[in-house]
Amino acid sequence: MALDATCRLGQVLVTGATGKVGRRLVAALLEGGHPVTLLTRAPEVARTLWPAHAPAIRAADLTRPERLSGACEGIDTVFHLASHAPGADEPDLYAAPGHWSVTAEGTANLMVEAALSGVSRVIYLSSIKAMGEQVGTLGRPADESLTPRPETLYGRAKLAAEARVLAFGRSGTCHAAVLRLPMVYGLTRGGNLARLVAAVAAGRFPPWPRIENRRSAVHVEDAIAAAMLVACHPECSGEVYLVTDGRHYSTRWIYEQTRLALGRPIPSWTVPLALLRLAAELGTGAERLTGRRMPLTREGLGKLNGDAWFSSAKLEQQLGFRARHRMESEIRRLVQTPG
Repeated sequence: MALDATCRLGQVLVTGATGKVGRRLVAALLEGGHPVTLLTRAPEVARTLWPAHAPAIRAADLTRPERLSGACEGIDTVFHLASHAPGADEPDLYAAPGHWSVTAEGTANLMVEAALSGVSRVIYLSSIKAMGEQVGTLGRPADESLTPRPETLYGRAKLAAEARVLAFGRSGTCHAAVLRLPMVYGLTRGGNLARLVAAVAAGRFPPWPRIENRRSAVHVEDAIAAAMLVACHPECSGEVYLVTDGRHYSTRWIYEQTRLALGRPIPSWTVPLALLRLAAELGTGAERLTGRRMPLTREGLGKLNGDAWFSSAKLEQQLGFRARHRMESEIRRLVQTPG
């Protein structure tokens, strides 16, 4: 996806470039002709990802300020995506201690370097988890006016990082803004939607109850387009924006769309919700006893059946943002190109 070549961002630094969204952002920036530098703890991994373009690479660790010295030297624009990636042996993904040290403290360290180097733009790609689990369950799409109340360490770390970025913007002439993303789909590999579609295709996901929950999502290319749009408009400085594709989806809808894309009939029966709740309780107990991640837990069932409904009306009204992608097309793509 080419980005608007008329928007000049100068020298661009991307953190979190080796992550799923970061990779796509870097590719789009390079395609748009923007000079890109990667800030990463894994330069050997980064070098293998863009062999044709070979962006500049600076090795650094956000949690170690002494290794960040000069990281932003000569940089005009920072797209900040770096965050902690919990290991496979961490059962509670949102309680991993690394979230605070990498996301909250690491962002604070990065903003110190950005200030010392005179960076003029910082765009932080955050998460709706910074708002808290209950904000998206109000029976209407939540917006930026609601007071964040994150319950998890992950969410609190994201909110603290947002505050650091916005404070940096208020401290001088820097244009700093925050984008909060819901579930992101359209990723090359992995992601919650891809895992769910694969489970349905493999027969591991049962006929889901007809529960019309409402969850927001956004395609990775639309998320990148929103980040670029905000970066190119200085009047957005100090603002927080929710980014969605303008739709809401239920687990049952995703299940049915996947079956249809596979050319399979939709079963006339569904798994009783009571049975799913029992399985979730057993999974939660097993996870606590073994310390290993279970396929279904109380928290996981809550996500599959609960709401996480958000509005991107502010971004649409202020900057004319319009999402170009819809989840039904992505489900068909995943079915046609598994893995």
